[in-house]
Amino acid sequence: MQILKAGIVVAALGVAAATASAQEAATGPLQVSDPILAASVERLSAESASWRDGFGAVMATGRQAVLVTPDAIKSGFDSEKLAQAQPIVDDGSGIDTVVVVINLELLQRLSGLPVKAIEFERDLDRIVAHEVYGHAIPLLIAGSLAGNCADPAAGQSAGEACAIKRENVIRKEMRLGLRFDYGREGLALARRSQQ
Repeated sequence: MQILKAGIVVAALGVAAATASAQEAATGPLQVSDPILAASVERLSAESASWRDGFGAVMATGRQAVLVTPDAIKSGFDSEKLAQAQPIVDDGSGIDTVVVVINLELLQRLSGLPVKAIEFERDLDRIVAHEVYGHAIPLLIAGSLAGNCADPAAGQSAGEACAIKRENVIRKEMRLGLRFDYGREGLALARRSQQ
């Protein structure tokens, strides 16, 4: 997880994410402009009560997540990562926005599938669930780094890590298979590459 300081948000983010202001927050707790990511959010919203409840709790805070692709980020994103949640911390250590970057180009390249393929969509839903429900929502509900829901620490079982436990709630509701490892092994694209 990379932490961005509120003062450098405009420098680090493209126009779409940088405009996540108090005015935009009135439109909802999740801002998405990419149609492929928006389709994933629609599936998650339709099929997961926990996802809907999580965003209901975020809505009550007035905070928001901004879901983008790497082209909306001017700096700070590792192009070899599939995804990353980046909380924006203000001078008082508060968090009103978490930017979640999903690398659709890398996911497509690794999977070898078109974006409309069921396996691609299911992997994308798994990734969005992990980054948004696993990482962003706890930070937004807490409004500070106290809400950090981490990936597995060194030597920790992946299934015991906070973010993966939360991701598995969504996976169970959507019948996406539970995750017991860390890395790309929990995705269909890993199984395809082993064939």
